Amino acid sequence: MASAHPPLTTRAETLRLLALAWPVMLTSLNWTLLQVTDVMVVGLVSTEEVAALAASRALGFVGIVTGLAWLSGVLVMAARADGAGDLPRTGGVLREGLLLGLILGLAIGGIFLAFAEPLLASLGVAADRVDESARVVRAFAIAYPFQLVNVAAAFFLEGVSRPGRVTVVNLAVLPINALLAWALSAGHFGLPALGAVGAALATSIASLIGALGMVLSVVTLPQARERGILRRDRAAWLAVPRGAWTLAVFGMVPAVASGLELAGFSALIALSTQLGDAAAHGFQIVFSAHNVTFGVALGLGSAAGVRAGNAVGEGQPAAAVRRTLIAVGLSTAALGIGAGLLALGAADIVALFPATAEVHRIAASMLPRWAPFVVFDGIQVVLVYALRSLGDQVVAGVNSILAYFVVTGGIGWWLVHAGIGPTALVWASGAGMLAAAILHGARFAQISSRLLRRS
Repeated sequence: MASAHPPLTTRAETLRLLALAWPVMLTSLNWTLLQVTDVMVVGLVSTEEVAALAASRALGFVGIVTGLAWLSGVLVMAARADGAGDLPRTGGVLREGLLLGLILGLAIGGIFLAFAEPLLASLGVAADRVDESARVVRAFAIAYPFQLVNVAAAFFLEGVSRPGRVTVVNLAVLPINALLAWALSAGHFGLPALGAVGAALATSIASLIGALGMVLSVVTLPQARERGILRRDRAAWLAVPRGAWTLAVFGMVPAVASGLELAGFSALIALSTQLGDAAAHGFQIVFSAHNVTFGVALGLGSAAGVRAGNAVGEGQPAAAVRRTLIAVGLSTAALGIGAGLLALGAADIVALFPATAEVHRIAASMLPRWAPFVVFDGIQVVLVYALRSLGDQVVAGVNSILAYFVVTGGIGWWLVHAGIGPTALVWASGAGMLAAAILHGARFAQISSRLLRRS
């Protein structure tokens, strides 16, 4: 069902995008702070434990990002139904997403529990780090069902333009995770000192609490009844398996692309372990600092995806072009400022992380070189979300594979083995970000031209 909506002014559309984006930015910041907190508290234990944590993330990040992308259809379909004014359909999307999230979480978690060692070895993790890192992977694997149920509910809330509820839940969980990670990694409050394994167990416990809170946030929406969220009758659930399969098919290519995209970055993490514990620790610090600014792009990407999906639901897909370009402009401006702060304040930022002098030196030399590339990373994120909402997720996925798996992974392997040292990780990741922005930009220009000709 299409509905006519007059176009908003540029100022009004900008405000609408920002209203949708800032809660997601805070949510992403929350996720980043979870990672940063783990690096900090485990850094208080030892550099060796951080190296084990880093190696485990080479695998763990692939799993969570693959799951996130596989559930991207929840945001797209909820936004389309909301744009069309079909409230009951949004509730159907929620049920389908929750089922898919649970299945994916059990599958990914089960694979990591069973095959942690060979998967870590295949990524190139240093042989003397595989056993300890596998224990960390298994402790974190327990979290996947909870995390992906959480993600499905969060994508639904973002799709129906209620991202603030996502932020409230995730920010509430942050101090719980931090306290548990501190206690379980170093042995406070009479608990065992488990190092990196303790930080991973803390994340799993916090993920369970977060999933319960996110589902509660969904069922207490003011329009929960109108959206059919509270329905328990057989008819409401009969079509859920088929709908979950449709969401799975929609998200399959983005999932493969995101998994391979993160595999490119994870290859860099794995390669960092071959450069020594100090380099692995330093790269984790740089990666954590980058993720703070990346959260801004993720917020604007989500907002662009919602508004593009709304445009499709409204029967005005050409309106998505203007909305996306505004989001690209906002991301470029915001991340340009963020890149400047990273470059100018590199030494002070790195000093916030407990580490040895050698680790601080390596990280401080890498961060200013990395900083300019985050602008291109922000642009590509916005374009990916918009392309998915326009139904072009397959080509967007192929572009991401080329940029991050082929370019980042390939250049990283080449430069590290050429003896460039830790800066090889910077140039490889930066090249992938630039390639992604160019490829997605070219595809969006092609799709935009087609839509504008039809309007």
